[in-house]
Amino acid sequence: MNDKKIDGSKRKFLKMVGIGSAVVAFAGFVPSLSYLIPRSVGLTSFPTLTLVKPDGTPIHTSDILPNSAQIVLFKYPLLNEPNFLLNLNKSVPGGLGPKNSIVAYSAICQHLGCVPPSIKYYPPGSKETKGYKVGGYIHCSCHGSTYDPFDRAKIITGPTNYPLPMVEISYDSSTDTYKATKMGKPVIYGKKDWPSGSLDNDLRGGAPIKTVGKTDVYILTKTS
Repeated sequence: MNDKKIDGSKRKFLKMVGIGSAVVAFAGFVPSLSYLIPRSVGLTSFPTLTLVKPDGTPIHTSDILPNSAQIVLFKYPLLNEPNFLLNLNKSVPGGLGPKNSIVAYSAICQHLGCVPPSIKYYPPGSKETKGYKVGGYIHCSCHGSTYDPFDRAKIITGPTNYPLPMVEISYDSSTDTYKATKMGKPVIYGKKDWPSGSLDNDLRGGAPIKTVGKTDVYILTKTS
């Protein structure tokens, strides 16, 4: 009888030792996991990136259809930061190109961070914009925030308290090409000290764009 009790105690002890050893072994392994997971290294400064088609050739003005309902996007300055590329077909504040009609804004809603297709551009003449004096607008269906793309994405309706950040782009008339050069305030939603922090925070919390010197312009085909 006593032998059975002793054997039982041994088994319990050995079981506990085994569990303890496994915990120690796992604890020793955990720090090394951080080296296996890719880190969001971010950037130290805003890159200058040519806007290109998926085949790598530069975007020209004729490629940016005026007042199109298509969701045309490019990523800047990091891979997880989509932006609208719009041709508003008339001269607007901050616009570039032959008509000063090309603008780019962050496609991340400044209210709670919704992204396309939840937030999208509705051009003048579309059924959604009938009856609105402003004509076309950018609207987020998550909670109803609306922005004016014809005037630096200023707020038309809340609940957002901040306009969409504008992407600073340059235009080379000799080649009819465009480059993204910097973000404008406010800081992109969700960044450190958002929204009043330094624009340098837009360079953190994501991975750099892989293609050197350029970023692809693409059409989001999923619209709902």
